[in-house]
Amino acid sequence: MSRLFFIIILCFVFFFARGQKNSRFEALVDSANKYEHIDWNLSYSYAKMALQNKDANFSYEDIISLNTIFDTYYQKLNMLDSAFSINKQSLKLATEHKDTMLIAYSLNNMAGIYDLTGNYSVSIQIYKKALAMLEKMKDVRQIGNTNHNMAIPYSKLLMYDSAKYYTDIALMNYQKVNDYSGIALCYDSYGSEADRLGNYEEAIKYYKMEIQNFKLANEAANLIIPYQNIAGTYLKLKDYVSCKQYLDLAMALAVELGSKVDMYDVSSTYAQYYEATGDYKTANFYMRRYYEGKDTMINTQLKTELSDQKSEFDRENAKAMLTIQKMEAEKNLRSKESVTWVLVLSSVFFIIVLILSVNKYRAKQKSFVKLNEYKNQLIFQKEKIEDAQKEIIDSINYAKRIQSAIMPKEEDVLAYFPESFLLYKPKDIVAGDFYFFESTATHVFYAAADCTGHGVPGALVSVICSNALTRCVHEFNLVEPGKILDKTSELVLKTFQRSGKNVTDGMDISLCVFEKDSLKNDGAIPVSWAGANNSLWYVNFKDGKAELNKIKADKQAIGYNEKPEAYTTHHFDLRKGDMLYLFTDGYADQFGGVKQKKFKQAHLEETINSICVRNPQEQKVILEKGFNQWKGSLEQVDDVCIIGIRI
Repeated sequence: MSRLFFIIILCFVFFFARGQKNSRFEALVDSANKYEHIDWNLSYSYAKMALQNKDANFSYEDIISLNTIFDTYYQKLNMLDSAFSINKQSLKLATEHKDTMLIAYSLNNMAGIYDLTGNYSVSIQIYKKALAMLEKMKDVRQIGNTNHNMAIPYSKLLMYDSAKYYTDIALMNYQKVNDYSGIALCYDSYGSEADRLGNYEEAIKYYKMEIQNFKLANEAANLIIPYQNIAGTYLKLKDYVSCKQYLDLAMALAVELGSKVDMYDVSSTYAQYYEATGDYKTANFYMRRYYEGKDTMINTQLKTELSDQKSEFDRENAKAMLTIQKMEAEKNLRSKESVTWVLVLSSVFFIIVLILSVNKYRAKQKSFVKLNEYKNQLIFQKEKIEDAQKEIIDSINYAKRIQSAIMPKEEDVLAYFPESFLLYKPKDIVAGDFYFFESTATHVFYAAADCTGHGVPGALVSVICSNALTRCVHEFNLVEPGKILDKTSELVLKTFQRSGKNVTDGMDISLCVFEKDSLKNDGAIPVSWAGANNSLWYVNFKDGKAELNKIKADKQAIGYNEKPEAYTTHHFDLRKGDMLYLFTDGYADQFGGVKQKKFKQAHLEETINSICVRNPQEQKVILEKGFNQWKGSLEQVDDVCIIGIRI
């Protein structure tokens, strides 16, 4: 009897495993793609049905395409482990088939998961790897997508300049192919950045441009986000009428599309609106609706799994009954006993399937409970990390305000040097590079300085060195640059020696001193200069030709030196129209270009020679653009400070 039981089960398995080409497959895939950005639950269901109805032409590309739907679904439920696994499967398939394009797409999706889990640096590295592959294929649209995606983790790392840089590149690529949807996403990023900076009117302008482009792309579902963003911005402006107008648009569209996720999100903003207008009862209603929505989303997968199992059981039951009918026809109902045994055995089989399905469902329930507990722990840890990170960032931003206080005001510099520029690009929020400007009754002092290190340590050293320079000028009344550097080195050493340790931190500097009265002359203007490791360049114009001159600095830093020597003061004359350049080594030391090598002093000299005839502000733009192009996707290695003065 047991042998007969297993033979029948094998027959059932054989019949269940037989697949025939089903014309429904492509229609189900189309439906899954159609609803991906409208109703991710429905999209997921269609994708699952497509897998169950796959035809003979089913390929690895189809698997990866459906995996993208599953990835969206898992991300919506915050099941990032599952999303990562499904993308890893796609990457493996693409790699096995050496499909470069799908490898790049899969890398993009995996980078997005790392971004969501807070691994921003890893996310950026994977995006760069995908970008290199896409650039070789010259896939302009996907190059735009990858640059736009890469801007997101940069923004989360508070590297807003880098985020804007990659968004600008993304916009340029989207415009090449008239990808209105991509253009809209870039305007969304610009709007968010303007909102962060408190430029609310500008943010609204970008959000409205986002709406226009989504309409051109015929993507009505995507209008919900800019509608909600505009409403939130109007709420900050306390323009409650406009806020309510856009909230209503967002909710109406979410209801029309049946997108429950967006309904819940918009409910959150409605709660803020009613709280701001004093209607706390309605605010509470929408807030409860928001949290109920979150709970609904968490339970969605349980319901979907149960529905899938029931459908599977129904299909198996129908196939089994068909098999029984065929067996009865072939045997011509030889005996009631054999039919009875078949029915009994099939019933036993169906009961086993039912029990296994119920047990599977219960196991899923338990796993989801554990998953939610684990998720709550992760959220708690994430919030603790975010709080700690916020405290650190707030401290660094406060340090930046302190450092900014020692920097001269632009109007003070322009009062003496109206034709001048300053290119100042800190590597981090605070910097080791700084520029020094002071004036007394008789002299003007201007310098570019580079302290040991960068970031917070460099900034601390810069405050000490800047204070020492100020004392030399105002307290000790020194005007000769060599003596100023001698005294500065002495003061810096005294400060560090208070710690009782041998501190070797210090400063490189290029310091110019001008006599106030001479700046009004039409003839020769005497300049005195001294440098510690940082040289001076100046350009004379004779007979319409530019001649670049260099004065080498003393090869010893400000601070500790085993055999200190007095700094040398150099004297030379300049005339009206001549250019003077003070700089640190950050620009020349930047890695980049095709071979990812240093920019170098020789390259900088070529650049200065080619632009020195232009007005200072044009020179600054060219230098900054050249630096960004050379650096490309690489990180900035050091602080950058270049001062240009036209006499």
